[in-house]
Amino acid sequence: MKTQALIAHILNYMDGEIHGRIQLQKLVYFCKAYGTAIDANYRLYIYGPYSQQVADSLQEGVMEEIFQESRGLISKGMGFKEYTHTLKGENSLCNEQKKIVQDVLNTFGNMSAEQLEILATTYFIYRQQHSLFGMVDKETVLDKVRRAKSSRFTEEQIVNSYRKMEEICLRKMDQGF
Repeated sequence: MKTQALIAHILNYMDGEIHGRIQLQKLVYFCKAYGTAIDANYRLYIYGPYSQQVADSLQEGVMEEIFQESRGLISKGMGFKEYTHTLKGENSLCNEQKKIVQDVLNTFGNMSAEQLEILATTYFIYRQQHSLFGMVDKETVLDKVRRAKSSRFTEEQIVNSYRKMEEICLRKMDQGF
C-alpha cells in the first residue's frame, strides 16, 4: 500500500484531522508495526521512530491538495474526496488491515504527540532488541530509552512508558497484531 493511501485512510478514521506530523508519524508507525503493509522504513530520530517516506508522502499529498497542513493540523484537502474514490487494489484496505488501522487509532489516536513519542520510542527499541537478540532485557531497553530521551522526558516518564508498552503494545502483539 502506498503510504499516502494509508494517511488518507487514517484521516478518514480520525474525522479528518491529525494533530501534527509527530502524531501522524507515530500512528503510521504503529499501523506498520501491527501488520499494515506500507512502503515506509523507520529509524530512531529526535521525536522517536521517523520515516522519511511518510514525511515525503505527506508533503506530496499537500502539494497535490489531497491533504492540507495548517498550524500543525493535517486535514483533508480539496482533492481528498477524488483521491479516496480512486483508491483501489493494493491501495485500499482489506478487512484485516481495516481492523488493524481502527484498532491502532482506537488505542493511540487520542494520545498527545508527547505520549506517542515516548511510547513509540520504547516500543521501537524493544522490537529492535527482540529482532537483533531474540530476547529482550527490560533494563537494556530502559537504558537505551534513557539515552535517547532523557533530555526530553523524566525518569518516571521513561519507566512508565515501558509499563504502558507492556500493557498496550505487547498485549496487542499477543492478540495477533
